[in-house]
Amino acid sequence: MIDAAYLLCARACADIDLAAERGESLPMLIRARIRMDTGQVAQLCRDAINALLTVNGPSSFATEKAIQRFWRDSEVASRHALAEPQIAKQLYGRALFGTFEPISPY
Repeated sequence: MIDAAYLLCARACADIDLAAERGESLPMLIRARIRMDTGQVAQLCRDAINALLTVNGPSSFATEKAIQRFWRDSEVASRHALAEPQIAKQLYGRALFGTFEPISPY
C-alpha cells in the first residue's frame, strides 16, 4: 500500500514539475487525474496505518504511542475535500469523457 501510494504521489509530482518547468498550465484531464491520485494516496496511507494498528493490537491507541497520533491525523486528513477519493474518481471519470463541469454546486 505504501509503495503504491508513493508511486501515485511521484507521478503527480512529476506531472506538476514538468508543467512548471515548461511554464505551462496543466490540462484539465491531468489535473483531474492528479486529484484522483491524491485521493487514492490518502486512502492507501489510511489503510496501511489501519493494518499496522490491527497487528499491534489495542495498545496502539494508548496516548503515549506515536501510532495513535498517525492514525488520528490520517483519519482527519484523508477526509479533506481535496483528498476524498470518491469525489476525485467521479471528477476524473467525467474528465475522461470530456465533461469538466462541477459535480455539485458546492
